[in-house]
Amino acid sequence: MPLTGDKSTNPDKTENFRITGVKELDGGNVSVTGFANGVRQAYDPMKPNAPAYANAGLSLGGETSAGSVGLTGVHVPNRANVLTASTNLHLVNNDTHRLTANAFTTSVMPKAGPNFATHGGGMDYSYKNTVGANASVSHTPMFKQTEYSVGGNLNLHQTPTSSFGINLGANKTDSPFSRGNWQPAGSFQFKKSF
Repeated sequence: MPLTGDKSTNPDKTENFRITGVKELDGGNVSVTGFANGVRQAYDPMKPNAPAYANAGLSLGGETSAGSVGLTGVHVPNRANVLTASTNLHLVNNDTHRLTANAFTTSVMPKAGPNFATHGGGMDYSYKNTVGANASVSHTPMFKQTEYSVGGNLNLHQTPTSSFGINLGANKTDSPFSRGNWQPAGSFQFKKSF
């Protein structure tokens, strides 16, 4: 199992570490990633009681041409533990059309306060990797809050080493205290590989 890793530095001079191992198995792969973010290398007199890191965790995933599954656990010192399970299934997956269903559930276990969960799912569609659409919904029963999102994307330019596209969408949040309005969103995306 080959291992890869990376290290980065944040503006506050804390560091992030990540190591990943990937094993290929019968047309698919299994990956394991361990990470620690916001690691303090020296004592900070401005934050004498701060933990040595912001969060740390482990992620396990499996992927085939049919879809993928993942499980991630994160520990946030003095705050909470978070466990997330996710999956996606390629309902149609060919050179012209790609239709994928996805779902997730996240359980948050705070140090103080009750545990709560968020569940969600969605669909993504892509035509020739040029035009796409997506819709998703998530619900947090404890807060009786539901979030909706719809969007689309158009790839305006693509070469083997670069792409440029536009993303447009809208989202809204409903809760017992308010019925949200659709909020538009959009972005341009440029990618370049070297």
